[in-house]
Amino acid sequence: MNATQETTDMKTTHEVVEKLKKELPDLMDQAQVVGQWLWLEFQNRPAPLTIVKLKKLGFHWNKRRRCWQHPCGTRSPNDPRENGMYEVQAATALKLKDALPRAESHIAKEFKVISLRECALVDEMQVCDEPDKAANYWREHIATDPHFNPDCECLAVLLLNTRRRLRGHHLVSIGTMDTILVHPREIFRIAVIGSAAAVLVMHNHPSGDPTPSEADIKVTRDLVRAGQLMKIDVLDHVVIGLPSEQRPKDWMSLRELGYFAV
Repeated sequence: MNATQETTDMKTTHEVVEKLKKELPDLMDQAQVVGQWLWLEFQNRPAPLTIVKLKKLGFHWNKRRRCWQHPCGTRSPNDPRENGMYEVQAATALKLKDALPRAESHIAKEFKVISLRECALVDEMQVCDEPDKAANYWREHIATDPHFNPDCECLAVLLLNTRRRLRGHHLVSIGTMDTILVHPREIFRIAVIGSAAAVLVMHNHPSGDPTPSEADIKVTRDLVRAGQLMKIDVLDHVVIGLPSEQRPKDWMSLRELGYFAV
Protein backbone atom coordinates (compact mmCIF):
# COMPACT_ATOMS: atom_id res chain seq x y z
CA MET A 1 0.00 0.00 0.00
CA ASN A 2 1.47 3.37 -0.96
CA ALA A 3 1.39 6.49 1.21
CA THR A 4 -1.40 8.11 -0.80
CA GLN A 5 -3.64 5.05 -0.45
CA GLU A 6 -2.94 4.84 3.28
CA THR A 7 -3.85 8.52 3.75
CA THR A 8 -7.09 7.99 1.81
CA ASP A 9 -8.00 4.93 3.87
CA MET A 10 -7.40 6.71 7.19
CA LYS A 11 -9.58 9.59 6.01
CA THR A 12 -12.31 7.05 5.28
CA THR A 13 -11.75 5.49 8.72
CA HIS A 14 -12.32 8.84 10.39
CA GLU A 15 -15.51 9.32 8.38
CA VAL A 16 -16.84 5.90 9.43
CA VAL A 17 -15.99 6.58 13.08
CA GLU A 18 -17.80 9.91 12.91
CA LYS A 19 -20.86 8.20 11.43
CA LEU A 20 -20.73 5.55 14.14
CA LYS A 21 -20.52 8.23 16.83
CA LYS A 22 -23.56 9.93 15.34
CA GLU A 23 -25.71 6.86 14.65
CA LEU A 24 -24.65 4.53 17.51
CA PRO A 25 -22.88 6.64 20.17
CA ASP A 26 -23.25 3.87 22.80
CA LEU A 27 -20.85 1.67 20.81
CA MET A 28 -18.01 4.19 20.61
CA ASP A 29 -16.34 3.00 23.82
CA GLN A 30 -15.93 -0.56 22.49
CA ALA A 31 -14.98 0.35 18.91
CA GLN A 32 -11.37 -0.29 17.88
CA VAL A 33 -9.37 0.80 14.87
CA VAL A 34 -7.27 -2.08 13.52
CA GLY A 35 -5.01 -0.66 10.85
CA GLN A 36 -7.59 1.15 8.77
CA TRP A 37 -10.40 -1.21 9.78
CA LEU A 38 -13.08 -0.40 12.35
CA TRP A 39 -13.73 -3.31 14.69
CA LEU A 40 -16.62 -4.02 17.09
CA GLU A 41 -16.78 -6.97 19.49
CA PHE A 42 -19.86 -7.96 21.48
CA GLN A 43 -20.12 -10.34 24.43
CA ASN A 44 -23.79 -10.86 23.57
CA ARG A 45 -25.57 -10.61 20.26
CA PRO A 46 -26.50 -6.95 19.61
CA ALA A 47 -30.12 -5.90 19.33
CA PRO A 48 -31.75 -6.36 15.89
CA LEU A 49 -32.06 -2.58 15.42
CA THR A 50 -28.34 -2.20 16.19
CA ILE A 51 -27.50 -4.86 13.59
CA VAL A 52 -29.62 -3.06 11.00
CA LYS A 53 -27.80 0.20 11.69
CA LEU A 54 -24.40 -1.52 11.56
CA LYS A 55 -25.18 -3.03 8.18
CA LYS A 56 -26.44 0.33 6.98
CA LEU A 57 -23.10 1.85 7.97
CA GLY A 58 -21.26 -0.83 5.98
CA PHE A 59 -20.22 -3.25 8.76
CA HIS A 60 -20.14 -7.00 8.12
CA TRP A 61 -19.92 -10.03 10.41
CA ASN A 62 -16.53 -11.75 10.71
CA LYS A 63 -17.39 -15.35 11.63
CA ARG A 64 -13.84 -16.39 12.49
CA ARG A 65 -13.06 -13.44 14.72
CA ARG A 66 -16.66 -13.19 16.01
CA CYS A 67 -16.88 -9.45 15.50
CA TRP A 68 -18.46 -6.80 13.32
CA GLN A 69 -15.96 -4.93 11.17
CA HIS A 70 -15.88 -2.20 8.57
CA PRO A 71 -13.16 -2.21 5.90
CA CYS A 72 -13.07 1.62 5.74
CA GLY A 73 -11.84 1.51 2.17
CA THR A 74 -9.18 -1.18 2.75
CA ARG A 75 -9.56 -4.21 0.54
CA SER A 76 -7.29 -6.99 1.80
CA PRO A 77 -7.68 -10.78 1.75
CA ASN A 78 -5.89 -10.96 5.09
CA ASP A 79 -7.42 -10.63 8.53
CA PRO A 80 -6.65 -7.13 9.90
CA ARG A 81 -5.20 -8.65 13.10
CA GLU A 82 -3.23 -11.45 11.44
CA ASN A 83 0.20 -11.91 13.08
CA GLY A 84 -0.21 -8.63 14.95
CA MET A 85 0.94 -6.70 11.91
CA TYR A 86 -1.65 -3.95 12.30
CA GLU A 87 -1.80 -1.30 15.00
CA VAL A 88 -4.77 -1.48 17.32
CA GLN A 89 -6.18 1.63 18.98
CA ALA A 90 -9.47 2.74 20.52
CA ALA A 91 -11.78 4.59 18.15
CA THR A 92 -12.27 7.23 20.83
CA ALA A 93 -8.55 8.04 20.55
CA LEU A 94 -8.99 9.33 17.01
CA LYS A 95 -9.21 13.07 16.67
CA LEU A 96 -12.62 13.69 15.16
CA LYS A 97 -14.05 16.84 13.73
CA ASP A 98 -15.16 19.36 16.32
CA ALA A 99 -18.91 19.64 16.74
CA LEU A 100 -20.54 22.56 15.03
CA PRO A 101 -21.39 25.56 17.22
CA ARG A 102 -24.88 25.39 18.62
CA ALA A 103 -26.03 28.29 16.44
CA GLU A 104 -25.01 26.34 13.33
CA SER A 105 -26.09 22.88 14.49
CA HIS A 106 -29.78 23.80 14.30
CA ILE A 107 -31.19 22.88 10.89
CA ALA A 108 -33.82 25.13 9.38
CA LYS A 109 -36.23 23.85 6.74
CA GLU A 110 -38.02 25.28 3.76
CA PHE A 111 -41.77 24.76 3.91
CA LYS A 112 -44.56 24.80 1.37
CA VAL A 113 -48.31 24.21 1.45
CA ILE A 114 -49.68 21.28 -0.52
CA SER A 115 -53.27 20.20 -1.16
CA LEU A 116 -54.19 16.73 0.12
CA ARG A 117 -57.16 16.11 -2.18
CA GLU A 118 -59.58 17.91 -4.48
CA CYS A 119 -63.20 18.52 -3.50
CA ALA A 120 -65.42 19.28 -6.48
CA LEU A 121 -68.07 21.90 -5.69
CA VAL A 122 -71.48 22.39 -7.26
CA ASP A 123 -72.40 26.00 -8.10
CA GLU A 124 -74.57 26.58 -5.03
CA MET A 125 -71.77 25.39 -2.70
CA GLN A 126 -68.97 27.56 -4.09
CA VAL A 127 -70.04 30.56 -2.00
CA CYS A 128 -70.24 29.45 1.63
CA ASP A 129 -71.67 32.39 3.58
CA GLU A 130 -74.60 30.61 5.25
CA PRO A 131 -74.61 27.82 7.85
CA ASP A 132 -76.82 25.55 5.75
CA LYS A 133 -74.28 25.70 2.91
CA ALA A 134 -71.51 24.90 5.39
CA ALA A 135 -73.53 21.94 6.67
CA ASN A 136 -73.92 20.66 3.10
CA TYR A 137 -70.17 20.99 2.55
CA TRP A 138 -69.53 19.09 5.79
CA ARG A 139 -71.67 16.16 4.72
CA GLU A 140 -70.23 16.12 1.19
CA HIS A 141 -66.51 16.58 1.84
CA ILE A 142 -65.54 16.55 5.53
CA ALA A 143 -67.58 13.57 6.68
CA THR A 144 -66.06 11.63 3.76
CA ASP A 145 -62.48 12.54 4.71
CA PRO A 146 -60.36 9.37 5.24
CA HIS A 147 -59.35 10.65 8.70
CA PHE A 148 -62.84 11.64 9.82
CA ASN A 149 -64.25 9.60 12.71
CA PRO A 150 -68.02 10.02 13.25
CA ASP A 151 -67.74 8.48 16.73
CA CYS A 152 -65.47 11.33 17.92
CA GLU A 153 -65.78 15.08 17.92
CA CYS A 154 -63.94 16.40 14.86
CA LEU A 155 -63.23 20.06 14.23
CA ALA A 156 -62.67 21.54 10.79
CA VAL A 157 -62.16 25.04 9.46
CA LEU A 158 -63.37 26.27 6.08
CA LEU A 159 -61.13 28.78 4.31
CA LEU A 160 -62.81 31.53 2.29
CA ASN A 161 -61.62 34.43 0.15
CA THR A 162 -62.84 38.04 0.33
CA ARG A 163 -65.95 37.17 -1.70
CA ARG A 164 -66.75 34.25 0.61
CA ARG A 165 -65.92 31.68 -2.02
CA LEU A 166 -64.60 28.42 -0.62
CA ARG A 167 -60.87 27.87 -1.07
CA GLY A 168 -60.75 24.62 0.88
CA HIS A 169 -60.90 23.15 4.35
CA HIS A 170 -58.62 21.71 7.01
CA LEU A 171 -59.48 18.95 9.49
CA VAL A 172 -57.86 20.57 12.53
CA SER A 173 -58.39 18.09 15.35
CA ILE A 174 -60.03 14.79 16.31
CA GLY A 175 -61.04 14.37 19.94
CA THR A 176 -63.05 11.84 21.93
CA MET A 177 -66.76 11.05 21.85
CA ASP A 178 -67.66 14.11 23.93
CA THR A 179 -64.74 16.53 23.93
CA ILE A 180 -62.10 18.04 21.71
CA LEU A 181 -59.03 20.18 22.40
CA VAL A 182 -58.62 23.22 20.21
CA HIS A 183 -56.73 26.51 20.40
CA PRO A 184 -57.09 29.63 18.22
CA ARG A 185 -53.54 29.18 16.90
CA GLU A 186 -54.54 25.84 15.28
CA ILE A 187 -57.53 27.51 13.63
CA PHE A 188 -55.70 30.56 12.35
CA ARG A 189 -52.42 28.88 11.46
CA ILE A 190 -53.89 27.26 8.35
CA ALA A 191 -55.91 30.42 7.65
CA VAL A 192 -52.74 32.50 7.54
CA ILE A 193 -50.79 29.92 5.54
CA GLY A 194 -53.69 29.51 3.11
CA SER A 195 -54.19 33.28 2.72
CA ALA A 196 -57.81 33.11 3.86
CA ALA A 197 -59.76 36.34 4.31
CA ALA A 198 -62.38 34.59 6.44
CA VAL A 199 -62.97 31.26 8.17
CA LEU A 200 -65.99 29.24 9.16
CA VAL A 201 -65.48 26.82 12.05
CA MET A 202 -67.38 23.54 12.28
CA HIS A 203 -67.44 20.51 14.53
CA ASN A 204 -69.74 17.56 15.14
CA HIS A 205 -71.47 16.11 18.19
CA PRO A 206 -71.44 12.28 17.97
CA SER A 207 -74.41 12.21 20.38
CA GLY A 208 -76.51 13.66 17.56
CA ASP A 209 -77.63 16.74 19.53
CA PRO A 210 -76.13 19.86 17.89
CA THR A 211 -76.86 22.11 20.88
CA PRO A 212 -73.61 23.97 21.64
CA SER A 213 -71.98 23.38 25.00
CA GLU A 214 -70.52 26.04 27.30
CA ALA A 215 -67.07 25.09 26.03
CA ASP A 216 -68.26 25.59 22.42
CA ILE A 217 -69.52 29.06 23.29
CA LYS A 218 -66.29 30.04 25.07
CA VAL A 219 -64.10 28.81 22.20
CA THR A 220 -66.26 30.69 19.70
CA ARG A 221 -65.90 33.98 21.55
CA ASP A 222 -62.13 33.47 21.81
CA LEU A 223 -61.97 32.84 18.07
CA VAL A 224 -64.00 35.95 17.25
CA ARG A 225 -61.67 38.12 19.36
CA ALA A 226 -58.57 36.52 17.83
CA GLY A 227 -59.97 36.99 14.33
CA GLN A 228 -60.61 40.68 14.97
CA LEU A 229 -56.96 41.14 15.98
CA MET A 230 -55.71 39.30 12.89
CA LYS A 231 -58.22 40.92 10.49
CA ILE A 232 -59.60 37.48 9.58
CA ASP A 233 -63.39 37.27 9.81
CA VAL A 234 -64.89 34.37 11.74
CA LEU A 235 -68.18 34.00 9.90
CA ASP A 236 -69.76 31.33 12.06
CA HIS A 237 -69.30 28.26 14.22
CA VAL A 238 -71.63 25.50 13.09
CA VAL A 239 -72.26 22.41 15.22
CA ILE A 240 -73.30 19.32 13.28
CA GLY A 241 -75.57 16.69 14.82
CA LEU A 242 -77.82 13.96 13.47
CA PRO A 243 -81.30 14.27 11.95
CA SER A 244 -84.23 13.60 14.28
CA GLU A 245 -88.00 14.05 14.33
CA GLN A 246 -87.72 16.64 17.12
CA ARG A 247 -85.30 18.89 15.20
CA PRO A 248 -86.07 20.30 11.74
CA LYS A 249 -82.33 20.52 10.95
CA ASP A 250 -79.26 18.58 12.06
CA TRP A 251 -77.07 21.63 12.73
CA MET A 252 -76.97 24.76 14.85
CA SER A 253 -75.27 28.07 14.14
CA LEU A 254 -73.74 29.92 17.06
CA ARG A 255 -74.06 33.17 15.12
CA GLU A 256 -77.80 32.62 14.70
CA LEU A 257 -78.00 31.80 18.40
CA GLY A 258 -76.45 35.21 19.21
CA TYR A 259 -73.12 34.06 20.64
CA PHE A 260 -70.97 36.20 18.35
CA ALA A 261 -71.30 39.34 20.46
CA VAL A 262 -67.82 39.97 21.93
